[in-house]
Amino acid sequence: MLGLALALCNADRVVMSVAIVPLSQAYGWTPSFAGVVQSSFLWGYLVSPIIGGALVDYYGGKRVMAYGVALWSFATFLSPWAAARSLWLFISTRILLGVAEGVALPCMNNMVLRWFPRTERSSAVGIAMAGFQLGNTIGLLLSPIIMSRTGTFGPFVIFGLFGFLWVLVWISAITGTPGEHPQISAYELEYITKGQKLVKPQVQGERLRKIPPFRNLLSKWPTWALISANAMHSWVTPINLTLG
Repeated sequence: MLGLALALCNADRVVMSVAIVPLSQAYGWTPSFAGVVQSSFLWGYLVSPIIGGALVDYYGGKRVMAYGVALWSFATFLSPWAAARSLWLFISTRILLGVAEGVALPCMNNMVLRWFPRTERSSAVGIAMAGFQLGNTIGLLLSPIIMSRTGTFGPFVIFGLFGFLWVLVWISAITGTPGEHPQISAYELEYITKGQKLVKPQVQGERLRKIPPFRNLLSKWPTWALISANAMHSWVTPINLTLG
């Protein structure tokens, strides 16, 4: 389910990379303004991972992921309606998409931490992130085919509907922690939670209210190494996609 969520996350994101050509022709956008439309997603995505991480600590990964997927699917589904009425309304949906998708990775990390023993977390993250890359492939591969049959906004509607379907399954089938699942066996619960010193089942009504130690985190070299690596990746990837 996490892999599917990240696949939808990336598919909804890259649809605009395909749709920008016919949209520019239909609305007479210049190449520079088309760049503004595409970058509007990042305006919302700029700070939402930090906010999303704080929300996940407070409410848990299941709830925040459900709201995040529902919100970005709504923004994707709403795009055709917004574009038909106002350019700035359309850009607003792209900003909303960025805001909502920023919670995906913090939620994924939180759910993996809770649901997998230490020996399997790397594999779980790898599978989930494989879904993220699969979404990139699906979005870029299927969007032109769907557009040729349903129009420019067809992929937005279809991917948005799939997101709503995912939310329904997620809410009904997934629990925030292994201990809350009604069908888990005692052996499996012990196998998952054994040695999980950082994860404690929440007592009903109990929530984590501590502010993350940002000052302590920012004083560590590994933190800045991760920030630098991610910044370079985020900078180079769009250039490769453009030149490739």
